[in-house]
Amino acid sequence: MAGDDACEGLRRRFARGFMDLIILRMLMREPLWGYKLMLTLRRDHDVRVGPPVVYPLLDSMEADGLVEGEDVFEGRRRRRVFRTTRRGIELVSCFEAILREALADPGSP
Repeated sequence: MAGDDACEGLRRRFARGFMDLIILRMLMREPLWGYKLMLTLRRDHDVRVGPPVVYPLLDSMEADGLVEGEDVFEGRRRRRVFRTTRRGIELVSCFEAILREALADPGSP
């Protein structure tokens, strides 16, 4: 159905445009590392992004205090696992409020 294609395209556009907020919401569910974030973005939002997009975004989000990373070692392998901070959670709440306002019935108070 043509509507399904349009909806999927819109879903991908939304995820690309608000990738930082999508990632914050993912990290609110569980701590993740870069590669796992890339796989989850592909699976859940049909958005393919690679290391040149995800890692600089995570670095800037960490610098802004939205996420915090922790080095976790599994044997000799080091992973930087990220979780959402209080500030990141507040940003997600603000975004959700803006979406509710934008999608509210124009006739409602």
